[in-house]
Parts: sequence; C-alpha cells; structure tokens
Amino acid sequence: MDSLRAWFAAHGGSFHPAVVLDPQGPFGVSVLAPRLDVDTTIVTCPFSLIITKHAALNALKSILGPDAHAPLDTWSERQLICVYRSLSLASLVHDVPHSSPGVLRHFIYVQCLPATADLMTPHQFTTTEREILRGTNLYGATLDRERDWRANWVQCRSLVQSVNPAWGDAFTWDMYMTASTHLSCRAFPSTMLSPDPSLVSTPSTYPVLIPCVDLMNHKRGQPVSWIISCQDQDTTTPNTISIIVHPKSDDADTAPREELVEVFNNYGPKPNDELILGYGFSLPDNPDDTITLQIGGAAASQKWVIGRHAHNVEGLWSDVRHMIAKGDSDYEFEDDLETAAVLADMVQAKLDGIKTVADVRRSEAIRPAVRVMLEHYVAGQRDILESILESLDEKRKAAIETAREQGIDLVFDEEDDD
Repeated sequence: MDSLRAWFAAHGGSFHPAVVLDPQGPFGVSVLAPRLDVDTTIVTCPFSLIITKHAALNALKSILGPDAHAPLDTWSERQLICVYRSLSLASLVHDVPHSSPGVLRHFIYVQCLPATADLMTPHQFTTTEREILRGTNLYGATLDRERDWRANWVQCRSLVQSVNPAWGDAFTWDMYMTASTHLSCRAFPSTMLSPDPSLVSTPSTYPVLIPCVDLMNHKRGQPVSWIISCQDQDTTTPNTISIIVHPKSDDADTAPREELVEVFNNYGPKPNDELILGYGFSLPDNPDDTITLQIGGAAASQKWVIGRHAHNVEGLWSDVRHMIAKGDSDYEFEDDLETAAVLADMVQAKLDGIKTVADVRRSEAIRPAVRVMLEHYVAGQRDILESILESLDEKRKAAIETAREQGIDLVFDEEDDD
C-alpha cells in the first residue's frame, strides 16, 4: 500500500492524514480511520488521474501504433479501459516504458487491484456455486454478461495479436474477465465528473475508474458527499473529485475515539443481485431487493421490477388483467379471478424453480463467503415471490367478496379453494 499512496501523492492525489489502508480487509483493501466527529474529506483524486475512455484510447494508440488507430476508435468504453488495464500488467508488456507520460501511467494502481482469486462475483464462482443460481434472474444475467465479455475479448485480442503476437498470446480470456470484473466492481458512472455529480447512469454515461477513491467499500445509508472542484481555465490548480464522509449519530457508540474503524462510501440503493453480479458481496435482508418478471410469450411485454412487500405489483397486475380481460364479460370479478390465477401459477412456478436457503446450506462444496451471498440472495428472491402470492390471494378474496355482494355464490374445486 505504501507504493500506491506514494504514486497517488506524486500525481496530485491525497488521503486524509489519519487514513490507514488495510490490505487484509474482508473485501480486499479497507479504508480505516479513527472515529470521525466532523465532516471529513477522506480522499481526493485529480481529474488527470481518472481512467476515462479518452485516457485509455490515447494510451492504446501510443502502444499499439498507427495501424491500430482506426479499429480502436470503434471499441466500446469497456473494451478500451479493460485492454488498457490488461496491458498495464508487467507480465504482459515488458518493453513499454511505464513511466512515459500518457503510457501505462497507472501501472502501480493496476498492480494493487485484487487478484483473480480474491474476486467473488458469479464470474469467479465454481460450477457448483453457480448451479445454485439456476432458475434465478441472476443466473441468466451472469451468462449474458459473460457471453458479451467473451465476444469483446475475441475482438480485442485479435487486434493486440496483429500488433504483437506475444502480447496477443499472453492476453488470455481470464485476464480480460478479471479486468472486466474490476471495471464492474470499481467503476463509477461518468456523471460523477460533472459539476453536479450523480451516481445515476444515463444512456450517454460510461464507466470510469477513479484511483484510490474506489478503495472505499459500500455501506447502505452511509451519509457521504461527492465534491467536484472545477477550476478556471487560466489556473494551474487541477480539477478534483473528493469524498466527504459525514459522521452518523450512532457512530459514537460503536468504537472508542482512538480505535481504527472502516470508513465507507455509499454506492446508492442496490438490490443484492446487482451487488453480487457487479461487486461480489451482498447485504442481509436487503430492503432494496427486487425481482424482474415478464409475461412469457410476449416479446414486447414490459418487464416489471417488483420489490419487497410486493412493491409495484399493481403494474404487473394491470398489465396481465388487460391481456386476459373479456370485453363481453358481465362481471369484472371474473377477470380478477382469472388474472389472480394466471399470475399465481406464474409466480409459483418461479418460486418452485429457485433453490431454498436449506439447499444452499446443504452443499459442502460452496465456499463460506459465497454461501453467505447465496443465502442472502435466494432468501430475498423467495421472500418477494411469496409476498406477491400473498398479494394475489388478497385480490382473489376481494373478487370472491365482490361476487357475493352481487348475489353470486362461487363454487370452487376443493384443490382451488385451499
């Protein structure tokens, strides 16, 4: 960590003097400091040190030469940054001067990124661990992302190999997947670099790596401020981005003043599937958990994101009810009953296809850290689906009561009435 701090300071970055970097934290490097009683700027990074698509593109053009310029201009932001990160490994490129301005200047930062063995996203899961996810949305999302990443790697490797066959041979799929994982778990949206920084991505934003700022782990609800300092063009003072941590009222009860405690960032509200897929960790009983449902056979059908306690289920209900409503029906309760039945069958099938927490705990081949994530995830998904079933049961009961108010006594098969 000393070399990283020295490199960061030499390029205009800074940590609060009391900050300690612990390389043995539970999720890699942890940022520690004595208990904070006042708003404190933890870390500041100059814009010039941020790895953007433009910085990566310029470096790659310098390394790969003029013949590569046209193909490089067609690459995505992810491809540019991931290849730049990969070429920064000493084991891959021996004869590129790392200290040359604009060429692999992030060598020391890249060397301090977590090794592949320390990454814990589903891309690093074993076959047994990933199989637990079968039947969930996260399983499909993992396969889709991996397929896209592999296609990107094939294109990138072809260009690198055409320039230098030895580099191309060393530029393996595992190397690119690790770089892509680093980008997914450490990147911020480029909207963070605007005068009014925001973690909300838009169609025009792209991922950027902000060295050392990305060391701070996530804690839901942690009050932080992102401060952008934009200077006038006629000054030599660089533009910077800083994180200010605000002490919480309960912090005073958690540790003595002199004890080092972890200082957290806040990535914003994220469900466990996003945390696991993108970052490799989860939160117990995550209130931001969601599940995405779409009616089968309707290619253009809207996807409905349902949260805890069946939040937003009304939109899904209305969508399905509109699809099956009988225009000539004399009784609206008939449409309600059919809608409840159709949705209940769909949700129950989804629930039956997801492993239980007991299934996770029974498998001895799952690593402890992965087991925790899987338990959090499947528990949250099952909880949401069960809350949807409860909501549908209330809809069904309301439809039956409406029928009775209209003088119609409905008779159900014993199985349906259970």
